[in-house]
Amino acid sequence: MTDVKERFGIEPGGGGPLDSLGFLLSQLGFEGSRRFHAALAPLGIDPRHFLLLRFVAREEGRSQQALGEMLRIPASRMVALVDQLEERGLLERRANPHDRRARALHVTPAGRRLMSRALKRATAHEMSLGTTLSDAERSSLVALLQKLAVEMQLTSGVHPGLSVEHEQPED
Repeated sequence: MTDVKERFGIEPGGGGPLDSLGFLLSQLGFEGSRRFHAALAPLGIDPRHFLLLRFVAREEGRSQQALGEMLRIPASRMVALVDQLEERGLLERRANPHDRRARALHVTPAGRRLMSRALKRATAHEMSLGTTLSDAERSSLVALLQKLAVEMQLTSGVHPGLSVEHEQPED
């Protein structure tokens, strides 16, 4: 037992990872992400595609560059994501009437149908989280987590894995 405390800095049965905010957030985030990937997989998209489709639908006609900057997605990653969705006929690039050099992004009818199905799956996924919490507890937890997201200067609605600022921590 002493070996565990010396090696990992935790007392067996006396706290440890389960009392660590960082560990719990990481554990819950990983599992929530895994489940969300699984919910979208039958549609042939992943959360990155879902995010981009949602934002293009909301910001219809914006340039790829402007949308990438807004979402803090590096240009090379943005091009790859748009290419993938365009190849599937879910997004299209159109000439921008205000700037010949820019391409405006639009969701296709097939993209809208897929988004409708994806939103149903995303909603079901969301409702499957925190089922043991009361409505008040759920609201409180979300409010507290939103405070932490603001503290960490995260972009609302954008996973940091897509962000320009995202870098792997050094060991």
